Amino acid sequence: MNFFTDDQPIIACSTGTSSNTAIAVIRLTGFKKLLDLQKFFSFSLEKVKPRMSHLTNIESDGKVYDNGLMVFFPEGGSYTGENVLELSVHGNQLNIQRILDLFIKNGDFRAAHPGEFTYRALKNKKLSLSQVEGLDMLLNANSSLMLSQGLDILQGDLHAQYLALYDAFLKLKAAVEISIDFSEDVGAEETQKLFQDSFNKFFKLISALKTRTEGNVSSLLAPEIVLVGQTNAGKSSLFNILLKHDRSIVSNIAGTTRDYVSEVIHIDGTNFKLVDTAGIRESSDVIENIGIDRAMGILARAFYKILIVNPYETNPEYLKKFTDIDFDFLVVSHSDKSDFSSIVEEIDFSLIKTKFVAKATFENRDFGSIEPLTISGPMGPLLTNFGPIEPLSKNNGPIEPLSKNIGPIEPLLKNNGPIEPLLKNNGPIEPGPRGPHPNFEQSAPIEPFLKAHIQQKFEKMTANNPILLDRHRTVINKIYSKSVDFSNNINGLDDVAILSSEVNILGHSLTELIGIVSPDDVLNSIFANFCIGK
Repeated sequence: MNFFTDDQPIIACSTGTSSNTAIAVIRLTGFKKLLDLQKFFSFSLEKVKPRMSHLTNIESDGKVYDNGLMVFFPEGGSYTGENVLELSVHGNQLNIQRILDLFIKNGDFRAAHPGEFTYRALKNKKLSLSQVEGLDMLLNANSSLMLSQGLDILQGDLHAQYLALYDAFLKLKAAVEISIDFSEDVGAEETQKLFQDSFNKFFKLISALKTRTEGNVSSLLAPEIVLVGQTNAGKSSLFNILLKHDRSIVSNIAGTTRDYVSEVIHIDGTNFKLVDTAGIRESSDVIENIGIDRAMGILARAFYKILIVNPYETNPEYLKKFTDIDFDFLVVSHSDKSDFSSIVEEIDFSLIKTKFVAKATFENRDFGSIEPLTISGPMGPLLTNFGPIEPLSKNNGPIEPLSKNIGPIEPLLKNNGPIEPLLKNNGPIEPGPRGPHPNFEQSAPIEPFLKAHIQQKFEKMTANNPILLDRHRTVINKIYSKSVDFSNNINGLDDVAILSSEVNILGHSLTELIGIVSPDDVLNSIFANFCIGK
């Protein structure tokens, strides 16, 4: 990134540049004096008041380019820390480019690189590195979770926690310095107590952050819903139902989908990537086998996994392909056929681990509804018999009984008192084996059922507000690990100089988290995602 050392004034359109809009905002930064730009404006720049809008013509050599508003942000009080001028102009793309060219050709400005305004804010200490990363997440978020966390890192709760952690570290470091310079004046016992209290506060804060890094969040950043199964099982039909339009080709010809097809679906504030994969079967076709390999790769990383099985083309060897995968939903299709029940009874579905299982008709190559499916024979450990979907909000009351007409369960021995929960701190006990889903007793439309369960899983996985940025997760875990080691060695460190050295090592990782110091490769990685004008 060559612009890291370039102080030339820059200009960019900070609003959309792909289509015409009513208004566009053009930003200029890095110029020495506002009065140097007087030749481009009809309004006297001597009368400009900071942070106030002024109506002006944008002109050059007697030619008016546009009429709009200007707002000036002086050096030290602007986004970049430099002099910044924002122009609100008419959003025709030809008009925007003409104004940009005017300042580039006649005003010693150059076109800004992606993220260059924000880099200058970082360089001039208007933003920390962690705040820049939060802004990156905010600008590129595909879910409300990412939006909220990006804003939190930029100016909210998470950034405040980072600053609180850094403040606790400074107090810990000060306690060590007191031990070195003033232990005789303060007293050994008092300095030891001061140091221990400071460390305990620091460790409490880093432990709370560590909790938010636990678990795999890679699938939450770009969550994928993946449909897999045989050719002609009904994957493309279900794909189209969830999208509510015919995106995938549905045909009687096996192997219609040879590569994956993906579309974005929006569920309660989150964008999910819905993927229809190639039918998984034994094939001698090289191209088809490439599609099958891709399907298995996508399945391995998917956030929500749906297996669709055609029982008329299934055998134990086929199901063994999926024994190591935890599916969220199993759909057994073609239930409209007269011999469906007898065919299903011959298949050992205990080979498949799944949370839900249902049967679906396949009449006219479409299934819009599903019914609970009771399968005889041994069941896999995760076949939980359509227990209820947990409430989407933790503030909801307890789950209703499976049948509203059923009263409380009688004690197993009438002379006994009520049965205690197995874990007293847990919520209501889930229903027993093969209990029907309360909203799924006979049949239900598959689309709202699936979307509700997908959203429930997403909310459950994000309930502890996990820290999503990989660099932050890595550094927090490193700080926590060093803190644990430090805690274990405190009593054995009699030499205060060694103690001070250990604290300084802890501080290096902490400054890396907050972004007081950072390597160039981290900067390159972050700014590669930024748009021009930001």
